[in-house]
Amino acid sequence: MTDNDKRREIIGKARIKYIRTGRTRNITEALKIYLEKDAGEDEQIPLFIATPEIYQMRQILKQVRPRCDECDSECHMQVNARDPSGKSYPTAWICKNCGVNILAT
Repeated sequence: MTDNDKRREIIGKARIKYIRTGRTRNITEALKIYLEKDAGEDEQIPLFIATPEIYQMRQILKQVRPRCDECDSECHMQVNARDPSGKSYPTAWICKNCGVNILAT
């Protein structure tokens, strides 16, 4: 089971126990209560008040972040990127070390 699967399972348990029963209508609050009162040691997960997409993206990038072909440094996602010819992309992988745009999407 991946970390994301584990997280979804725990959130589902919190939803069933605290939202469906009417104790709260807020999933963040339900998860907070579940982690404090019901979760075992193996169910403790980070609680983020911000959007979970950011957390999930960081977890994915820990495993699959591309490396620059020129200098072998880690590349970083850049929003609204431009290539050297001036073409715009919604996102692109950029090497902060040497500035090479390795993969535009």
